[in-house]
Amino acid sequence: MKKTAVLFLAAMAVLTFLSRALDSITVTRVETGYGKQGIVSYVIEGTGEFSAGRSVYITLPEDMLVGEILKRPGQKVQAGDTILLLQMERLAEERESLSLELEKAKLLLEQETLSAIPVPRVTEETLAMQQVAAAQRALLAGREDLAEAQEDYQVSTADLEHDYVQKKNRTREEVKEDNERAMKSARRAYEAAQLARDAAVKKAEREVEDRQKKLDKLEGREDAPEEDLERAQLELERAEEDLEDIRDEQDLEVEEKRAAMYAAEESYEDVDYGEETAREELCKSYEDAVKAEEDKLKSAEDRVKELEESLYQSMERLENAKVSEAGVLAEEAARKEISRLRQESMKLDIRQIEKKLERTDALIAGQGRVEAAADGIVADLGLKEGDRTQAGSQVRLAVGSLNLIARIDKDKSDLLRQGTKMRVKITGQPGDVEAEVESVDQTTGTDTAQVTAVMPDGMGNLGGSASFTFYMESDAYPLVIPIEALREDNTGFFCLAAEPKKTILGEELIAVRINLEVLEKSSTQAAVSGPVAQDARLITISDKGVREGERVRVVDK
Repeated sequence: MKKTAVLFLAAMAVLTFLSRALDSITVTRVETGYGKQGIVSYVIEGTGEFSAGRSVYITLPEDMLVGEILKRPGQKVQAGDTILLLQMERLAEERESLSLELEKAKLLLEQETLSAIPVPRVTEETLAMQQVAAAQRALLAGREDLAEAQEDYQVSTADLEHDYVQKKNRTREEVKEDNERAMKSARRAYEAAQLARDAAVKKAEREVEDRQKKLDKLEGREDAPEEDLERAQLELERAEEDLEDIRDEQDLEVEEKRAAMYAAEESYEDVDYGEETAREELCKSYEDAVKAEEDKLKSAEDRVKELEESLYQSMERLENAKVSEAGVLAEEAARKEISRLRQESMKLDIRQIEKKLERTDALIAGQGRVEAAADGIVADLGLKEGDRTQAGSQVRLAVGSLNLIARIDKDKSDLLRQGTKMRVKITGQPGDVEAEVESVDQTTGTDTAQVTAVMPDGMGNLGGSASFTFYMESDAYPLVIPIEALREDNTGFFCLAAEPKKTILGEELIAVRINLEVLEKSSTQAAVSGPVAQDARLITISDKGVREGERVRVVDK
């Protein structure tokens, strides 16, 4: 019995040994670390190139020829050092051209100034107001004339009617007496016309005789000027023409008076006929006279209407002129402002030409030397000997401290701020120096950001390269774990802790999941929030994949 028990115990021991031996081969081996209070450390490394931190530009005159270049890009210069020489002949030509251009610009400015002087004028509104005033005066006079015409019409028509009635009722003897008086008057007029005709003709005949005598007298002189002869002949011809004209005019007048006399004699001889004719003529004369008075009255009324319409039109023109004048004034103001701006532009052009001329004179006085404006390094010329300068040609000097331009991952750039320190190892130089971040540009359109750092004075070579390192630390956190312990799946961040658990085989280590919230992390550490005990052994490295609930075996590093 004892022998059987001993054998059983021996068999169990062997089996236990074999089980543990097999377990040591199959269980996942892990390394562990611990969480602790602390900081998150960062290290960012990279390379960059040196560029000018601040540049000074020396503008070259356009269309000049480069003679000799004395300083090349990368060479240091002091203020006043000659960088290059310009050809003197071309400088002299440029000065002459600028002088002519300046004179022309001044003349154009003077012309523009004179053209902008306003010329006195009578405005449309003023003219329209004058027309309205004239129309008002004309209407007032027209209405006064109408009132007078109305009064005259009343008086004249009454007088005509009275005279017509009186003349209409005259006796036959009164008519005969009137006819006799008319006949005698016509006869006297005829006789007077004959006498006037004879006198006028006689006077004209004497004038012809006098002109003829004058011509004869001149023709009898041997030394008579030809001009006087021609004048005398012309005067004689004109006198003869006047004689004929007078005869014709006077004969016509005599005939008219004779016809009037015969008509009066007939009216006298035939009283009855004359009486009837006189009545008809009297009636017609009365009607014509009344009609004439009516016409005069209507003419005055029409004139007033015309003047009223004229006044209305004048007032319309005045209103239109006010609107037009406002537009004219606005246009004049616009033209004045445009001219003022044009003059200002011309003045700026003149000052620019004067500055160019001053620079050209200075270059000529300096024998074509282009000098450094400050201490620095020649950064860029863009020219060689014999080149012709273009518009905007400049010599660029790098002055002051150089900048180190580098590119880093955009997600890492969030850690950098203006003033952040960095260590810089300059290529080809021993040791390293400290530089300071000037700016971080994340708007490059790529997954990288541009970092600009200011180098200490005298450090670095323009166009050269250097490597850099950032060493940074976060604020203190209650819990910081090794970055190898941090894991992530589709549910979030977590870690696995190797915790002891009793089994039938004894105490074993089991991988236990602990969910975490990441506060900050670097390439080596992560600040987290979660139920992690200070003595918890966090799995960092394993010889194979490990999952929650699996047995693990901790091995020393």
